Amino acid sequence: MFSFLLDFITRSDNVSLWIIFVILIACGLGLPIPEDIPIVISGIMISDGSVHFRHALFVSMSGVLIGDSIIYWAGRRWGVRISKHRYIAKIIKPNMIRSASIAFRRYGNKIIFIGRFIPGFRAPIFFFVGMRKKSFWLFLTIDGIAAMISVPVWIYVGKIFAENLSALENAIKELKMGTLLVLIFIILLFFLGSYIRKSFTLKFVKGNKEK
Repeated sequence: MFSFLLDFITRSDNVSLWIIFVILIACGLGLPIPEDIPIVISGIMISDGSVHFRHALFVSMSGVLIGDSIIYWAGRRWGVRISKHRYIAKIIKPNMIRSASIAFRRYGNKIIFIGRFIPGFRAPIFFFVGMRKKSFWLFLTIDGIAAMISVPVWIYVGKIFAENLSALENAIKELKMGTLLVLIFIILLFFLGSYIRKSFTLKFVKGNKEK
């Protein structure tokens, strides 16, 4: 998949960034291609001088955020009804919407940020956030902050490893695992912080009652 897309996009000359843009939107709509692949390819194109970094960043960010926004608005406009459609149900399964609901109750708006780094769970989370009719601008801001972390990282991975594609594929796999570990660490810190805060509050309230 990676080699095919790399060859297809880099041979497209003047429309290569447009192809990356369309693929990224399609990824958000369920195209079974990891969105990091076209972003990494834009980094490879930067290394050979065919694309400037700011153009690659703008196109990648736009494609990612537009794709995410379409999912959000689908959830906000049609909700559960559209998730029963045969095609949509393959992308956003009812059990994943239930999981997104549980995650949202537990983490609140933080799940928008976390969801950007979890392929396969991203669409159900953004769809559910739309169903809850959370502010679009709040959603876009949080998603945009998360994308400003992930997108430049993938671009630079492509740029750095452009001369060694086998090492690049390994780097992509390792970075995905590293991202997952970082997320787990953040979640554990969140739980630890919540536990400490609750324990301190209970002790404070108990101390005041005894007085």
